[in-house]
Amino acid sequence: MRAAALIIAVTAALPAGAQLDVPRYAHTATLLPDGRVMVVGGLGQGHAFMLGTERRPAEGGAFVMGPRNHRARAFHTATPLNDGTLLIAGGFILPYSTARTAELFDGQRFVFLTSRMSAPRELHSATLLTNGRVLIAGGFVGGVTSVVSCDLYEPARRSFAPTGSLLASRFGHAATRLTDGSVLVTGGSQFPDERTLASAERYDPRVGCFEPAGEMAQERSRHTATLLQDGRVLITGGNSIAAGRQLASTELFDAAAGCFASGPEMAEPRMDHTATLLPDGRVMIVGGFNGDGGPHTLSSCEIFDPETDSFLPAPDLPLAVHEHRATLLPDGDVLITGGMFVDETGTAAVNDTFVLRPEPR
Repeated sequence: MRAAALIIAVTAALPAGAQLDVPRYAHTATLLPDGRVMVVGGLGQGHAFMLGTERRPAEGGAFVMGPRNHRARAFHTATPLNDGTLLIAGGFILPYSTARTAELFDGQRFVFLTSRMSAPRELHSATLLTNGRVLIAGGFVGGVTSVVSCDLYEPARRSFAPTGSLLASRFGHAATRLTDGSVLVTGGSQFPDERTLASAERYDPRVGCFEPAGEMAQERSRHTATLLQDGRVLITGGNSIAAGRQLASTELFDAAAGCFASGPEMAEPRMDHTATLLPDGRVMIVGGFNGDGGPHTLSSCEIFDPETDSFLPAPDLPLAVHEHRATLLPDGDVLITGGMFVDETGTAAVNDTFVLRPEPR
């Protein structure tokens, strides 16, 4: 019998539902229009590719196997489109290469798209624009180079077309659609230079090009960037190659002023964590990886309150995870799926799931 998932509140952990069918990390977990959560791809035990999908029913409970996708992918993107379909793009694929391909989930099955992106890419970003198109930016061609090119996906034609290139090649960056419809791209890494970036740039969909958007106080990659309800962007954690460590620092981007300001420190340095905007405007930070004192995965969680610009502690997860996924559910709960666990004994992919129920303000 599978172990139960957990609902985590401030003082209680209650049984609710079940685990993923298989352990996986570097997957995607997306809320569908009908309330189900679609889990696609990832890597499992021994870093094996996971072909296939799982779905959590809208009413909660156990995950069930979903329709089979066409390619086993990890470090891909999954973008819900305005027409109710789900775009799966790029990623790390067999036989150990990087994909230019994409497929579309139409609610019943996966359709392999004949159109290709202009470049193979993994660890890229995919941002839904206000006009319904998707901006695919940057990425990594495994072991070869970071990517500067970008594409636009046109849902009406189910096709990709090149758009303006990034000002700097980058992967592991964050891309955030701002209230004016532009897209803020922050940080990331470059290869083969093996450096992380502090630079930011902004994509204007009206003209299809990027322009400089200033410099963060710290270079960072594999961080998070969350649009707050007041229009600012909260940037948290990440990894810095120059510093040789993960970061506890945060920054706040003021879109109107076009500048970054230092934010409050998190309780712990972390990368490959998740940041979820809650319905009340707060941001829930979950898990991550920290190399301080020896590589290890974090179980700690904290919540950023934009009314006070401060972090408050939240209950730990029962299991430490990074490279997991966090999905905001319609009732305001946050579903955590899968991930990886690292400590002094080794590395393991996990199939645990948790439902986090934030305590009201």
